[in-house]
Amino acid sequence: MSRPDRSGLNGLRVLVVEDTLFIADLIVDELAEIGCTVVGPVPRVDQALALAERETLDGALLDVNLAGEFCFPVARALAARNVPFAFLTGYGDVGLPPEFRAVPRLTKPFELSALDNLISDQFLKRTV
Repeated sequence: MSRPDRSGLNGLRVLVVEDTLFIADLIVDELAEIGCTVVGPVPRVDQALALAERETLDGALLDVNLAGEFCFPVARALAARNVPFAFLTGYGDVGLPPEFRAVPRLTKPFELSALDNLISDQFLKRTV
């Protein structure tokens, strides 16, 4: 089965914030496969916040719960810089502050094709 043309994703800089190594590896491999440049991955809020504040980013994927700490400070930093982001969560809307309920999200477990579509739909349109 052939993949859709994702050539427009080449070089997109995507921050990956995920504390489960297996999931982070899957995401990194998939992003590399579709041509994105991965920033990270990082498993903790403080590391993610440092990257969110200083790196040039086209988008970010944020695991909501990072070893018991929520990623919302990172989301706020990205929003302040107008960097699009999406949440990765196994909890749906549970625990999301009202300010983030409209943010795109993938519910774990997710198909890699859903990740590809999210990147294309949410991050690519911001860079054209």
